[in-house]
Amino acid sequence: MTNHQSEARGRVLLLAAAPRRSRRRLLDPEHGVTTLANVSADRLLQGWAGPVDAVQLVDPGEPQAVLARLQEAAAAAGPLLVYVCGQLIRDHRQHQVHLALAKTGSTTIRYTALPWSWLAQALAARSAGTTTVVVDVIADPSCLPMREEDLQLPEAVERYGVVAPPARRGPWRPPAYTVQLAQLLRSGPVGQRLADLHPVAAAQAGLEPGTVVLAPPPVEVEVPRPRPAVHQPPMPTRPPVEVPAVDLRPAIAEAMHAGHHQAAAELAAQWERSVLRTAGHLSPEMGDVLEVQATVAAAAGQAARAADRWTATAEHRLRWSAVEDQAVQLAARNALACWRQIPPGEPELATLGARLAQVLQAIGRGTAADAVARRSA
Repeated sequence: MTNHQSEARGRVLLLAAAPRRSRRRLLDPEHGVTTLANVSADRLLQGWAGPVDAVQLVDPGEPQAVLARLQEAAAAAGPLLVYVCGQLIRDHRQHQVHLALAKTGSTTIRYTALPWSWLAQALAARSAGTTTVVVDVIADPSCLPMREEDLQLPEAVERYGVVAPPARRGPWRPPAYTVQLAQLLRSGPVGQRLADLHPVAAAQAGLEPGTVVLAPPPVEVEVPRPRPAVHQPPMPTRPPVEVPAVDLRPAIAEAMHAGHHQAAAELAAQWERSVLRTAGHLSPEMGDVLEVQATVAAAAGQAARAADRWTATAEHRLRWSAVEDQAVQLAARNALACWRQIPPGEPELATLGARLAQVLQAIGRGTAADAVARRSA
């Protein structure tokens, strides 16, 4: 058993690739690799305590050589992080997305670029919960419009990152998403999940309009799948550490200020999942989450959603605070204001009205509660 455990090694593969002669080589992939290489392995691999092998591939020229490195990394028994920074390009014959390499030209894509499907195939046998791919790339015009299947990976692989739209000529710039993600990884406690840090990094990176933010997996995988015909030695890990949820309010406020209401709502939902996991639905932190969700919905003009979230905020605050508490009163006032914006005949009018009337009655606003009850009837 000890021998098997000693064989389990984590792997970090950092890939920086861009065509040398491209006029659109505006993203500096080598900067991205250097930035992540300065983050300790236990943070990149989310608390892995075993040995780690790290490989940097900067400006590789041959797709077969990159594939060999991917296959070698994927064969490791420990956790694996693959980072890809560079430029995506689509071949004109089969219309498949490739990662452009150093020798890639517009007429030699199929022979000199790395097909994205090769990356997916190399990771196909990985067990769930052991593999993460982080992407910070810029798309060539040939890639547009991006399709859902273009950057598909096996279900067991977690995928995070951004795809920036084509850019005009200009000075090289560092990959902002990678820079923000590395800063969050270095500054926070060990054990923070990339699922929590990813939306914060994306919100703080100042991304170009049209950038695609790759969504995290919709379902968290709890039970790892065994790899067929491969013995999986036990992975040495640190004892579980309770990591507080990352406060996403600054990132949410920034998204709202920029008018990105959908992004703000997704960040608020991400924060909710994190707080539920770390503190529970009855925690004081959940009251802050509900309040932010209400604010986001109100800013987006979603009256029913805002009324629901403000009412939930007031209900939650009443568990922890006295009826005269300012936070309780504010939530009730805002819930009432948003509820009044719901048009007559909407199904939410009655259901939300019943809850809101109870809240108003509980804080001593009987007249307002009666008015809500009459309109809800």
